[in-house]
Amino acid sequence: MKMSTADVARPGRARHWQSVISDVYVPLEFRPRTGGAGFEAELEVNALDGVEFSRLRADPHAVVRSAGAIDRGAGAFVFVMLPRAGELVVEQDGRTARLRPGDLASYDTSRPCRIESGEPFDLTIAKLAVGAFRTAGFPAPPTSCTAVRVDRDSAIGSLASSYLVQLSELSRRRNDLGVGATTVSLLSTTFADLGGTLERREALRRRAEGIVSDRLGDPALDPGRLAAALHVSLRTLQLAFSEVGQSPARFILDMRLGRAATLLADRGQAGRSVTEIAFTAGFGDSSQFSRAFKARLGCSPREYRLREYTNPGALRDR
Repeated sequence: MKMSTADVARPGRARHWQSVISDVYVPLEFRPRTGGAGFEAELEVNALDGVEFSRLRADPHAVVRSAGAIDRGAGAFVFVMLPRAGELVVEQDGRTARLRPGDLASYDTSRPCRIESGEPFDLTIAKLAVGAFRTAGFPAPPTSCTAVRVDRDSAIGSLASSYLVQLSELSRRRNDLGVGATTVSLLSTTFADLGGTLERREALRRRAEGIVSDRLGDPALDPGRLAAALHVSLRTLQLAFSEVGQSPARFILDMRLGRAATLLADRGQAGRSVTEIAFTAGFGDSSQFSRAFKARLGCSPREYRLREYTNPGALRDR
């Protein structure tokens, strides 16, 4: 089945595409990035062994699955998104996956989500009923795995992405190949591997927090030394923090600023200068500390201390 905006007069394209995507996928709100009248897209949908594959080429736009559009009595589906060209953003459950060509991520239709691209894109989508996992004897993908990027360079990501793209191409010529259970098994393994990776990265972040807290006063502590103390590569450490939208350097800075702010607000530390407190928190340069502090809290360290002494918690409560 093929659909295209080329078959529709320009004034009616936005309304037409809204209908198309809601019929093919699930009820979604279509939001073109450019004028809806000039929007161009084409969609091909095929099925193979119980998995529905679609290939979407389109101008920049977003689709939103709102809470109001979710029918609790309807079947739940898992969508696996694989950009082939252009970048895509998938958001669900407070997480954001930014996908490059070759990466993949999933979302679950039983909860609100948003998918968006700011540039023309070419996308392969695999749609599976959540029940298909249970039927094949596998657990449904955990909610913690949606809107999490599976890297194209990882072993499981490379395998799953290549496999699904090839099946998508085969679905244009076949509808029965006998690989339904294999497909579900591979995706279940992918999600399980991702879940284990997320747990390992969370544990790594907790260990990093402990080390930074213990060594915060050491101005030489930086992401490279933190990675070495954790016995992991800097790239592994960066990936662990990228899951929460942070970097190791930002994490260390935030810890230092938090420690400094606590000391500045403590009347028991009134005899210590701002420079002494900066060094205690691990800053090797008082000017750099003042700039970072003001950028984050909106006032100088001295102003912060004065306000905390006269009106405790005023800045933190704003």
